[in-house]
Amino acid sequence: MKKNKIVLRNKKSDLRKLVMLMNKQNSRSFPPFTSLLNTLDYVLADGEIDLLLRLGTDVYSYDQALAASGMKDEGFNAMFESLRQKGFIGTKYSETGEERYSLLPILVGWFEAQTSFLIGKPEEKEFARRYMEFFHSVRNFNFFPFRHLLNLRARRAPVSHQSVGIVEEYKDGKGKSIVHINQTIRVPDSKIYPTNTVNDLIQEYGSKSIIGQFTCMCRRVMSNLGEPCRLAMPDDGGCLGFGDMVRPYIQYGHARRISKEKAFEVIQKVRDKGAVHAVFHERDDTNLPQVAVCNCCWDCCGILRSYNTGLSPLRYSSFYSARIKDSAKCTGCKKCEKYCPTAAITVSDKKVSIDAAKCIGCGQCVHQCPHSAVELVENIRTAFLPMLKKSEARIKI
Repeated sequence: MKKNKIVLRNKKSDLRKLVMLMNKQNSRSFPPFTSLLNTLDYVLADGEIDLLLRLGTDVYSYDQALAASGMKDEGFNAMFESLRQKGFIGTKYSETGEERYSLLPILVGWFEAQTSFLIGKPEEKEFARRYMEFFHSVRNFNFFPFRHLLNLRARRAPVSHQSVGIVEEYKDGKGKSIVHINQTIRVPDSKIYPTNTVNDLIQEYGSKSIIGQFTCMCRRVMSNLGEPCRLAMPDDGGCLGFGDMVRPYIQYGHARRISKEKAFEVIQKVRDKGAVHAVFHERDDTNLPQVAVCNCCWDCCGILRSYNTGLSPLRYSSFYSARIKDSAKCTGCKKCEKYCPTAAITVSDKKVSIDAAKCIGCGQCVHQCPHSAVELVENIRTAFLPMLKKSEARIKI
């Protein structure tokens, strides 16, 4: 069936300029493919792209942004608020608590707010279709030599965009894993920050600041395309944002404020379903502070799904690796194999084996194994998994 040709509301050249500006706001960039331009164009009202291009990547107070816009106060305020609600303009806070505004990156920033803004609106399904069309267009480059060049670029990147969050837990007498609450656990970490345990992040921000819970944006997009989660991840198991970063999202209803006790409850629930806890950092740079924990599964998550469909390589800052603790304990239930996000662990004839090159140290195999046949051992590194060939893809599209 031939698709209807999309007629753009905005100039293609202006949309490309906007993508380039948004890419400057993050260490991760996105190519200005036509499908991405179509997605942005779909949600930009008349005049909004002109204002965004006029403001550029500078940081403004409200009055400074108004002056730079060249608009009258009333018209500017309505358009400015619209762009904040849709996640094009983000909010930062000075030491005195004053708001400052600047253009947000595509991810993490605009996409999360835009997806939340559209929930329940007539435009939601078309936005999801255009957004995923962009990711599918990237897959067209999955052939030699482009695949080799993309792998080389990702392998040599100066920083990873995310790190793998570890959850400290113990198993009760029945073998059920229980997440630690109200305990301080320190894990050796690289460079500046003392921990990447999800426990400590929740404990710290739950005690002194803000925790916000989002609807899982990736899961929402897939649901709108008629593709429910293969792991049946719960709807109330969305990602967690921390501190000042999450305040504007709560203000506009894109996230809800929750207690640390509720956050631990969310982590326990999604972990049992197979979630990997990807820790996001400011500007997608693992050298900068943590701002969010995404509860990702290998089916829906934009990062893990992209790897498992052969759309992109996978790269994380990782702190552990899985190791076979006692192979004699393996009963062949294959729960570890089902939930491993990178297919690093396999079970055959009640024998478990691990491909160390594919392990990202998420701990799902340890969490799911009812007989403690595997364990995690410290291994601080950059975990890099090359782009899968289309024939190797776990998810066929």
